[in-house]
Amino acid sequence: MSDMQSRARTQRTLPASDFRLAPARLANRLNGECRGGVNLDQIEPTRLLQFLNVIRRSRVQILAEYSTPLAFCDALLNGRTSSRIASKAATLLAGYSSDLRDYQVASAYALLMGKHRRKELSAYFTPPALTAAAIAAAAPFLAGRASPSILDPACGGGAFLVPLARSLARAHVAKGARPVRACTKTIEQMQGIELDEGLATLSRRLLASMFYEEFGVALGREARSTIRRADTLITKLDQRFDLVVGNPPYGRIGSRLTPAALMAAGRANNGGHTNFYSLFLMRALDWVKPGGGLVFILPTSFVAGPYFSGLRQEILDRADVVRIDLHEQRENLFVGAVQDVCMLTLRRHSKAVGRAHHAYDIGIVDAFGGHKSIGFAETPTNGEPWMLPVATNRHIIIPTRLAQRASRYFTLTDYGYRIRVGKVVPTRERESLRTTPTKGTLPLLWASAVRPDGTFSATGGGRSKNPLWFLPPVKDVPFATKGPSVLVQRTSNRDQNRRLNAAPVCPKFLKVHRQHGFVAENHVIILEALDDPRVSPASLAQILNSPAANQRFSAVSGSFSVSAKILGRLALPDPDLLPLETDKKFTAKIEACFEAIDGVLVPLPNAHSAQHAVEKTCNLRSRVALDDDTRLKARRFA
Repeated sequence: MSDMQSRARTQRTLPASDFRLAPARLANRLNGECRGGVNLDQIEPTRLLQFLNVIRRSRVQILAEYSTPLAFCDALLNGRTSSRIASKAATLLAGYSSDLRDYQVASAYALLMGKHRRKELSAYFTPPALTAAAIAAAAPFLAGRASPSILDPACGGGAFLVPLARSLARAHVAKGARPVRACTKTIEQMQGIELDEGLATLSRRLLASMFYEEFGVALGREARSTIRRADTLITKLDQRFDLVVGNPPYGRIGSRLTPAALMAAGRANNGGHTNFYSLFLMRALDWVKPGGGLVFILPTSFVAGPYFSGLRQEILDRADVVRIDLHEQRENLFVGAVQDVCMLTLRRHSKAVGRAHHAYDIGIVDAFGGHKSIGFAETPTNGEPWMLPVATNRHIIIPTRLAQRASRYFTLTDYGYRIRVGKVVPTRERESLRTTPTKGTLPLLWASAVRPDGTFSATGGGRSKNPLWFLPPVKDVPFATKGPSVLVQRTSNRDQNRRLNAAPVCPKFLKVHRQHGFVAENHVIILEALDDPRVSPASLAQILNSPAANQRFSAVSGSFSVSAKILGRLALPDPDLLPLETDKKFTAKIEACFEAIDGVLVPLPNAHSAQHAVEKTCNLRSRVALDDDTRLKARRFA
């Protein structure tokens, strides 16, 4: 037996217990088990990265020696590391807990399958610390049940099934069951589904390896029946489960599914724009027992994104939101991907349709799996945005609901501004981009025109190599901006100081180009002043850059993309109460003005109202003037 195989047998075991523990105690115990006896705070990230770099650099050679990713992973698990590369990889794995080892082995499989196949499957596996947090959130659905049933509908890598199986088997042993019976009974309680045959086989072997290392029980066919190779979106299960847990694939379906397959998504069906995780979520909820739970790791975009309005409605028709926990880490969380994620916990309704409006807990999960509860929020009706955790400087949660009619709230429209999204898509308009001005060209502003300090620079601070001029296909450009305006970066992330980054277009620049105006590329939002705005561009930029505005926008911004629709609904202070932008205490006074607003977003009277629509990128050859376009009448978005 190799050192890797024998190591787990010396790990600490739990005191006698079963799943009929109080939820809080069970959560602590499950969290400890998933850490595998290793202090996650002391893990050396360098060694983990070294292992993955070895796999990346040696992919061609590994596949030449072992033929398939599964064969190489088997060699690592079984200690058959005769080749130099496998020996080096095994050395880097030595000393880690079984959960961390399994995670690294599964990640090696993902890297070896190739970029195209990995993207197709969305094979980005859950690290043990995040798994521990998810299992802790699932504890209340397991507590008090002698034989809880569990399903992972996207179980590639076995990140959830293996630690949960360990917990179940230990509970059975603690109640007096022999190891063989404990393991076979555990197998009967669990199911996993995986589309890729190799990953399904790997998950079975990781599960069997855990049973052998922990309990000395060799399971063969039994483990095979637990994890099936199937397509979750079309497979049929007769059983319902106490818990469905997992990290479903992310990404738009495009043309990969038939219209008939999308019908099950109901209001969450956005055609080719539908995300795979939406379909997995709907499918999984159908497999949860009434009163049972679902815990999924999901991108934060569904929480407030306009495209996910239907998904939020479908969820509330089936389940109550118990909690949403934002993960503080977006880089180096998933190998080879940058993604904002949260942990969604739902409780299945006991009736066909349950109440839509209720409160749920919100919290933060740190890089080591630790959880901190910071307040609660409410689920509004009609697909309105939910709220993400946002801690203010006072360590309280922002009022996480729609602005109440009793409070005085205003929007950018009330301030005298129209929201426009930059119409120039550089990848489509390459032939129209120019590095120097020529006859008929217009200045082209990029997101870099908004500087980190909130100032404007048409050249992006002098470091940008982007073309700064655009030759429009028509003489009269309806999407050009000629008057006072504010630019907002359309993409941002939690690693920046602010989620909203705005800058007023300087008057000197506008004066030079007042005749024909300027255009912006599609990563820029332009706030155009209409007639005589109640708030100057300089003041508006300061308001949007303020901590108060950013905290509120972050509560409803589930993506690094800044939604023009959500920005247009952000509840803003009374313009008559705003301080002058020259005021030295401007930021503090702005915060006081925001405190008078009871909520974050202005209620939407009609989800399909033209006033709240945003014009999509269109044919740039259109000669219709913006204010004459019948599609844009009676609205402040263009």
